[in-house]
Amino acid sequence: RVDILVNNAGILFNSIFQMTSEKKLTEIFDINFFSHIALTQKISREMMKNKSGSIIFISSTSAKRNDVGRFAYSSTKAAISSTSRVLAKELGIYKIRVNSICPGLTKTDMSEKNTRDDFKNEELNKISLKRLAEPDEIADVAVFLASELSSYITGQDIIVDGGV
Repeated sequence: RVDILVNNAGILFNSIFQMTSEKKLTEIFDINFFSHIALTQKISREMMKNKSGSIIFISSTSAKRNDVGRFAYSSTKAAISSTSRVLAKELGIYKIRVNSICPGLTKTDMSEKNTRDDFKNEELNKISLKRLAEPDEIADVAVFLASELSSYITGQDIIVDGGV
């Protein structure tokens, strides 16, 4: 029996719109979006039979921002956030909650390898808490959304960005 699904696969690719190849766009959508959809379709069928469940997508604050060079990544994360809201409506009748978490900059290998230092410094100035998120701080939100403490929360993008 599966009660909780956390979709957290993702890659980050930085390139302006005109320099993003169709091949690269397809690759990032395959990983950041279509892999989540395939797994969610399969797992949600089981949850529908059980009439319960919590599906959590890891999106990004990039879904809501317009940072230069993040065309492909931001598009995949916007698709995830939108899907989360639609699925909350479609699966709510089966008592399945669907939410997304939108982390800001987080201390991960992916962000370290793909985020320029000048961009990080610029972002730190915007963050009320003046630091990047720790991965555990994002995971804690997922634990909350998976628990009964969030039993009346569905269709939400939970922004976890330290107060940008």
